[in-house]
Amino acid sequence: MMPCFLVYTVVNLSAKSTFSKGLSILLPIAIAGIALISIVGVQLYAPGGLGISTVQTTQPDQISTATAQQAQQQEATRLKLLKTLPSLGYGNLLADWAFLGFLQYFGDDPARQKTDYELLNDYFEVIVTHDPLWVEMYNFLSTSVSFYQARPDLTVKLIEKGLQSLSPEKNPKAWLVWRVKGVDELLLLGDTQAAIKSHRMAAKWAENTPDQDFAPRLREFAEILSQNPDNKLIRIQSWLMVYGATEDKLVRKRAIQELTELGVKIKYQDNGELRFTIPPEPPKPQTKKKSN
Repeated sequence: MMPCFLVYTVVNLSAKSTFSKGLSILLPIAIAGIALISIVGVQLYAPGGLGISTVQTTQPDQISTATAQQAQQQEATRLKLLKTLPSLGYGNLLADWAFLGFLQYFGDDPARQKTDYELLNDYFEVIVTHDPLWVEMYNFLSTSVSFYQARPDLTVKLIEKGLQSLSPEKNPKAWLVWRVKGVDELLLLGDTQAAIKSHRMAAKWAENTPDQDFAPRLREFAEILSQNPDNKLIRIQSWLMVYGATEDKLVRKRAIQELTELGVKIKYQDNGELRFTIPPEPPKPQTKKKSN
């Protein structure tokens, strides 16, 4: 039986779904938090040491390749230190710090045009190390590392590291991390068996949580994929989910490309939304009965 989220033939999307972390946690006012900042500041601002933020938004004509590369090398050294820096009980603060650096680095298009995105996984290694329970962060991880850095293998590796600390008891939304992992494995790595396992784990972790209604759907998703690893509708549904979960132009362009190759007809409507028409499944060949 086809799961309910695969039965449609036409889908209209104007997705405006974003994942963000409340800014209130970025400026803790606790005395201990300030003390931690002071400790880190001493280590990063020591004479001859590192500036806390060497990455700055630039204009295309204001930066040379050599300058951009030097800034990236300095940032790499800073991130290496943050990976091993003791959290002193404030790991989430260090993770927030790294995330702010990621936003600045990721958003500096002129500098990235001069270099590349090779530090993206380093930012998320810091974040996963110090705050693995931050579930929403894994969506940023997948978008940036898998698509911009073109390293979905590193995404999966970092997710696996985070999952060692996660559980439904610690965060009832933790099942989403298995889902992100499974989608990357299916669509970007082509590891169907790993994707099946990840979706089964997502179903298991969704049980007995406020999102328990998703458990049977995820389990059915995995079952269909296990019966037919080349199932086209499963991949169409997954790419539609990727498209609908982001406004990032690069990711959406990749999703549209993949959907087109899978036979989906895409048309812009007058209201600016996209209309996705999913091709019908080909009829299954009938086995002829042997005549006596």
